[in-house]
Amino acid sequence: MDLDALAAANSIALDSAANGWLTLSRESWKAVNDIHANGVDPLKENWKDKVGASAGQKLEEQARILETGADLTRAVAMILDGLGSNVARAKITMNAALDMANQYGLTVDRATGLVHNGSGTPDSSTDNAVQEINAMLREALREAAQADAQAAAELRKLGAATCETDPQRALDDYQGEASRIEINMYSGSIPDGSDPRLVTDWWNALPESQHQQLMRSDPVTLANLPGIPDSVKLELHGGPNAKYDPVKTVQWALEHWDDTSVDRFDDNCTNFASEALHQGGLHAKGDSLWGWRGDDTWGRSDDSGKDWLSQRLDYSKSWAGAQNMHDFMVHHGGQELSPDQVRPGDIVYYEEESDQDGETGKNVIHHTAVVTAVTPTGDIKYTQHSGGQQNASVDGRIDAFQEHRGQQKLHFVRVSPDWY
Repeated sequence: MDLDALAAANSIALDSAANGWLTLSRESWKAVNDIHANGVDPLKENWKDKVGASAGQKLEEQARILETGADLTRAVAMILDGLGSNVARAKITMNAALDMANQYGLTVDRATGLVHNGSGTPDSSTDNAVQEINAMLREALREAAQADAQAAAELRKLGAATCETDPQRALDDYQGEASRIEINMYSGSIPDGSDPRLVTDWWNALPESQHQQLMRSDPVTLANLPGIPDSVKLELHGGPNAKYDPVKTVQWALEHWDDTSVDRFDDNCTNFASEALHQGGLHAKGDSLWGWRGDDTWGRSDDSGKDWLSQRLDYSKSWAGAQNMHDFMVHHGGQELSPDQVRPGDIVYYEEESDQDGETGKNVIHHTAVVTAVTPTGDIKYTQHSGGQQNASVDGRIDAFQEHRGQQKLHFVRVSPDWY
């Protein structure tokens, strides 16, 4: 990667390509649903002999192939989104450095990607500027190169998977990895912090829209990065009146998504989300008479176990029950959000809107996860336990989720405790 290659890189074309792959994925899912609604389901109801069963099986096979393709093409879209966003940001950094070079009358060596004094003689008046500009140029090239390398490797994997026909593998392995790689590309576009002055120059060169994108895609790295303004770090940690720390909530979730030592129940999705909030500093609400079994409580005992008795005495009903947790948090100051308002540290709840899943029942909230990132295009990433996922895509997985469980209603909630 050099300056000319970065200057020629077309982030708009990458964004357009990503949108094309996303459209293809959505059209594939529409075809899957059409096959089930107009083929498989009517056959089961109206053609019940062996011939009808065979025809239904053939249609099911086609639906599975289309579903696999939908998840693979969605994975391609994620990678292209990540690459396009990173190229755009790297070009902003590069152009800011080149503008500064022009202001100081410095010469850019296109071969090395560095600047120097045009006279070729030492000039103390511009030495600091040369150092800062060169650091910015190196950073811009590094950002673009890391995104390009990650995208190329992942696209090669996806290209080799064109014969894949297992939708679960396409969703969990291929799309799951692509979703994580997309976030890794955003994280890789942040300086490592070894040069705080570079971090400050880099941050100041970016417009506010880029600041917001970075704050939503990787709040943990930014909050711990030397050179980022204290006001930004304060905002990331929840603001001056924060009652818990969203950054610590996200960090704990990302670090423990596959940690079975935190399991206490048969289904630990809500236990995991509660623990993430607890680790972020959210205070418990107990009951002096009934302990954790009071109806208006949230929390757990410090020495809580996982045996039958502990599950009933050491945890509130809202600690590990999705419906109970949602209702408690919303009743006690939590705010239900539209998808465009969501940010890392929020909680997402899944509610059944159909009778397809006979075990849960209609209009029941049955699943909980922690929002751990939001991409520049608004793709909400979540991290969960029990069916562990790290930075998985809400939108990328919802069709498969609904295919097997029925229509879902998503509740995005920002916890805002009113009990302290």
